Amino acid sequence: MKRKRKDSGGSLDSLLDTITTVVGILIILLIVVQLGADSAVQRIVEEKKEENAKELMEMAMKQFDDQERALEEEKKKLQMKMASENKEQQKLIEEISALEKKLAEEKKAMPMDPPKLENLRKEKSKLEKDQSAVEVKVKKIKGLLASAPEASGQTLSKEVSLPDPQPALSGSKPFRFIFRGGEVFPVDDNRLIGIMQQELKKAGINPNQAKEHDGKKVVAHFKKAQVGDAFFTLLPRVDGNKRIIFDLKRKKGAGENAESLLKSNSKYVKALKGISPQSHYLQFEVYTDSFAAYLGARELSSKQNFPAGWKPVYRGGETDGTLSYWHLYDYGRAELIASRPKPKPTGKPAPPKRPANVLD
Repeated sequence: MKRKRKDSGGSLDSLLDTITTVVGILIILLIVVQLGADSAVQRIVEEKKEENAKELMEMAMKQFDDQERALEEEKKKLQMKMASENKEQQKLIEEISALEKKLAEEKKAMPMDPPKLENLRKEKSKLEKDQSAVEVKVKKIKGLLASAPEASGQTLSKEVSLPDPQPALSGSKPFRFIFRGGEVFPVDDNRLIGIMQQELKKAGINPNQAKEHDGKKVVAHFKKAQVGDAFFTLLPRVDGNKRIIFDLKRKKGAGENAESLLKSNSKYVKALKGISPQSHYLQFEVYTDSFAAYLGARELSSKQNFPAGWKPVYRGGETDGTLSYWHLYDYGRAELIASRPKPKPTGKPAPPKRPANVLD
């Protein structure tokens, strides 16, 4: 027998649809809210990062510094620990430091390296020059003392004895030296006379029957030709007695000072070697500015036994001496001599002439 169906009442489909719709809306809202919250959180985090970037960096640097200090302290602890564990090594380090200090002190106290041979030669040459300079000054002082006037009153005085005048060896000839400008110049008269005569022949300046030359031509030619030897230039002039006199003018750089003339290869020494004490005696013509050079030359000649004499010279102008040749005359010399009246006798005997070869 079939059972009877109960009545089911009203349908719930509409309620289920409503609930489903509401749940869907809620789910959508939840998703939207969640997405908005994530975006807000991300934005807030970014802003916070930007605001605290400097602070985070400072915190990181501070942490780094703390770590560095900690490592440094740890390093010191390890070093101290190693040093305490190995006392022999520490002692060895101290000994090495002491030895290095001692070596530095000894090196500082050591004398300098010996100079090279070339430096020794230069030093020797300098000492020789200084010695020569001192000797020259001593000679100059001696010369000044010798030429100083005798002091008067109660002052001290020194007696100076000059050599007695005496003639040179019979048959010997003079050889002159001029001292001027602090230098000495040999005057080889014979050589200079030969050069002068040869130049007159070369220029075609011949004498007339009275053995007189054209003085104007002679002066003009020698002024242009600049004739002479290694030490002097010949410069002729005509004096009031119609004589053609040849003056001597020093050449630049030809002389030697008081130090140079004492050297074994000096020009002064070579000039002395060209003559001998038996054939020549020396005549020194000394200017006031060259007394030191004269003393050095005089001492050197005395050691070689040369008879010598000197005389002070005072001369102005550009020339320094005169050639010892007086037999060249200008036109009109004979007429001039003939026109002069003869001197009247005075009745007194003429004073004896000093021999030309008497020295000092």
